[in-house]
Amino acid sequence: MYGFNLSVMLVGIMLAIGGIAYGIGYALNDKRFKEFGRSEVIQSLINGAFVGGFLMLFVKGGIVDSLINSIVLANGTSVVCSSFLQQNSAICFAYNYLIGTNSYYFMGAYRYSILSCVMALIVSLTSLYAVLGSAKAFVSPLLAEIQSIVQLLGATAISTTVQASVLMFIAASAVSVILPLGLVLRTFYPTRGMGSFLMALTIGLYIVLPLTYVMNAVIASSYSSATSQSTLSTLTLSANSIGEKVVGSVLNTNNTGMVGLISNAWNSISDTVSDMLNRLFNAVAYLIVYTFVLPAFSLMLTGISIRELSKLLGSESFFGKFNLL
Repeated sequence: MYGFNLSVMLVGIMLAIGGIAYGIGYALNDKRFKEFGRSEVIQSLINGAFVGGFLMLFVKGGIVDSLINSIVLANGTSVVCSSFLQQNSAICFAYNYLIGTNSYYFMGAYRYSILSCVMALIVSLTSLYAVLGSAKAFVSPLLAEIQSIVQLLGATAISTTVQASVLMFIAASAVSVILPLGLVLRTFYPTRGMGSFLMALTIGLYIVLPLTYVMNAVIASSYSSATSQSTLSTLTLSANSIGEKVVGSVLNTNNTGMVGLISNAWNSISDTVSDMLNRLFNAVAYLIVYTFVLPAFSLMLTGISIRELSKLLGSESFFGKFNLL
């Protein structure tokens, strides 16, 4: 890995510079040179330990990979990703959990991504909205509610896509760019704090954040029936059933006028609509929790871990008011 090679070279250079400064301090009996040289030698040795330690941790098939795989792939969990996402099974799982197009196996059942559930609900609600449009005079408040829910589901779809994009960025850059950059910056005295922060950031983003999505999926699985594919299929079938009943009502109406036609249609589908709306509202409520509440909790845990790791690695900067948490 090029970044790690550069870090090793810089550690060697700074170790040599520290040793030279320490020698000059003794030769000139200059206390400042002695202290600077001693400090740089110690920091270079620490940086060398960091480089070696992180290389052992993050090398392919190393300790981090083994730890993540033992957590994510337990209980027969099976997920498939392409290219760089496959390097981190937690990120791969989180991607499938958020916006994956295929089903994945988790905790004894095949499941579908949040985005798939959202899109199925949008299709069901849109179908219902189209069918009820013919009875707009009677169900205007209901149509307004459906329209609001569709907009909310649109925001949910955007949220899951953004989260998945962030995970893709982390998979592509955390170990290959951010971590080596942190090791390089920590080598030099003026940027030592920033380097420690970037090292902590890598651990938080590459390990903690994706594993929190595994935790979210475990929580969500307790309520999987609300957003399972069988429920979504039922919702879609309900929408189709509503349409069939409306058509049947129209065909069986004999010159009762438009008001009578709509009234008959509405009476014939009210039970189906009520059942469908209950299912939809329950599913939407769960999806809001999965898409906004649990990810917020994930970000909080990740931020706290980054803050504490930064302090451990020697940096207390870059947090501002977040230190109040």
